[in-house]
Amino acid sequence: MARAPLLLLLVPLLAAVCLASLAPGANAAGRKMVGVYELSMGDFSAKVTNWGATVTSVVFPDSKGNLGDVVLGYDTIAEYVNGSSYFGALVGRVANRVAKARFVLDGKVYHLYANDGKNALHGGHRGFSKVIWTVKEYVSGGDSPHITLYYHSFDGEQGFPGPWTCT
Repeated sequence: MARAPLLLLLVPLLAAVCLASLAPGANAAGRKMVGVYELSMGDFSAKVTNWGATVTSVVFPDSKGNLGDVVLGYDTIAEYVNGSSYFGALVGRVANRVAKARFVLDGKVYHLYANDGKNALHGGHRGFSKVIWTVKEYVSGGDSPHITLYYHSFDGEQGFPGPWTCT
């Protein structure tokens, strides 16, 4: 069987890592639960957690057919929750630093949460990588394995103006 290029396999995974609603990822009390979701197709597999919409593992064969995980990251979800790195995570609302944790939009100054000295890094101390995303849909295998995650950032979260939904 011919192997699809890695990029063709990753594009649906990475594109799908952004969507959902509050039902499937919640417990009986309505609280969101953190989980690890494995997607697999042939020799390819990927693991994603809804903690920060983080890719924790991508395994596929090398040119000699040996399987290997190519994702740099932690071994447990607790390490992602308690860690200070951004391994495999979506960052937001901004990737990189906002100098002096402030910016001007339409003449108004917005002050952000400073979490990197005097700067705001990757959306603040509770950016998209440090929240539980909602799992809307999860299909682990078959012809089209995928996961759909969703996060709604409210107006004023970490100092950013306006609501924003990642879908």
